[in-house]
Amino acid sequence: MKNPSVILFSAILISGVCLRADDFGTHGVIYPIEEEDPIQLIQQKLKAMEERGELERHNKELQKKTKASVERPKPVEGITRATESRVFYFNPTHVVREDLKDHLGQVFAKKGTKINPLETVSLSQNLLFFDGDDLEQKEYAQQQFNIEKEKLKLILIKGAPLVLSEEWQVPVYFDQGGLLTKKLGIKHVPALVTQEGLQLRIEEIFLGETE
Repeated sequence: MKNPSVILFSAILISGVCLRADDFGTHGVIYPIEEEDPIQLIQQKLKAMEERGELERHNKELQKKTKASVERPKPVEGITRATESRVFYFNPTHVVREDLKDHLGQVFAKKGTKINPLETVSLSQNLLFFDGDDLEQKEYAQQQFNIEKEKLKLILIKGAPLVLSEEWQVPVYFDQGGLLTKKLGIKHVPALVTQEGLQLRIEEIFLGETE
């Protein structure tokens, strides 16, 4: 039988090694790793910006840019004043690429069907596209509106629609991003769009040479 003192010494030695192994590499207090809440981070950043006055300045700049874009939208690119009169037509007919179904799943237009929206809905107003920064075009647009009244819709490709609308006391629209002029193929203004049968007649109008 082994000496009890040897056994006790061995136990103490093993215990000491284990303790040292458990404590090895530990420096200070250990905290669990947690991800920071992104919402809290944003709130902290906004609070810091507010304290530095940056938030108010940023909001004012944003409001200024928004107001400017509404009062004077970005001009439609690629549109110039007409140097000669030109008439052409736009056929709105399009071919259905796949079966169209209603909310009940019933097919109301089969793939390959040709649809012309003018067969069911007529152009309710003639459209006049013009440059609101061109004095002659403005005068021409105002003259045409005085003749046609509510039958004519005024659409700017450049200028300040709100200012002009207030000045003339009539609705004035803006072709945002050139959506309509690109679709219709309009390159020069003023341009008048009217319906002729199942097509749209587009006339780019030459007002004379600029001085």
